[in-house]
Amino acid sequence: MLTIPQIAAERGVSRQLIHRIAQSDPGFPPPVLAPGSTRAKYPADKVEEFFANRVVRPGRRTDLEEKGAGGEADE
Repeated sequence: MLTIPQIAAERGVSRQLIHRIAQSDPGFPPPVLAPGSTRAKYPADKVEEFFANRVVRPGRRTDLEEKGAGGEADE
């Protein structure tokens, strides 16, 4: 069982990103709460399976675009 900070450390990303994925992606495994604990933990095998099958779509790099590009008219 892994916590969000542990998942983030294994993946080399921020815990905020893992939390965002866990909240927004319905394919992310559901958390398991142990009796008497408020910290959500996730099954390691299900997390590994999720990331193995996850399709990542990189965003557009706006820093490489020319100014005025993107459909805006220059005046």
